[in-house]
Amino acid sequence: MKMAKFLFIPFFLLKLSALVAQHDIPANIYKDFSAQKLKIAPAIGLNPYPTADLVISNLVQWDIKRRLSLTSYTAYTYNSVFLRDFNYIKTNYNYSLSQKIGVGTTLYSKRASHTFSLLGGIKYNSFKETLENPEFEKVSASASSISPDFGMLYHSQVGMKKFFFSYRMYLPLYPYPVQRLDITAIDGNIANLSLEFGLGVRLK
Repeated sequence: MKMAKFLFIPFFLLKLSALVAQHDIPANIYKDFSAQKLKIAPAIGLNPYPTADLVISNLVQWDIKRRLSLTSYTAYTYNSVFLRDFNYIKTNYNYSLSQKIGVGTTLYSKRASHTFSLLGGIKYNSFKETLENPEFEKVSASASSISPDFGMLYHSQVGMKKFFFSYRMYLPLYPYPVQRLDITAIDGNIANLSLEFGLGVRLK
């Protein structure tokens, strides 16, 4: 039942794209966007809740057709960036690497474009922590894992020239389940959002 709820979202976005297509923008506006079909957009951002994680990512988008694109999304996450030493526990390292690819649809306006994509791939997680309490012997523990990663990506591009401002939001749908459709749900959606800003370039 939960899976059916959040699978409804991409179908809703595709329907929205079809409705917008009925009131299409002038061809000369789209021509400014379509002149360069390959776009590269590095960015930096945060997973804001519950502990801030620093995200450094890169997005490559190839516009196959006017409203169909392929997307590659690579991200490095420095977990718990502001909480590395707590209660005699020192975090030696705690990071995640992820690689995802997917397909998306794009809506166009006069000065910006908005792409909604479904992405799937893998994520590698690794951490090591050390207990450094002077009353006890120093003890370290480490672990690593590989897991599937499936989610939705919203990517906004502002500017029609070669360089553009990039904003994106990634919402993982698996392995972090969406508990409720409420975007502010701490037990689901907002706890896993990734908010990123950057500067992109359009290549011919």
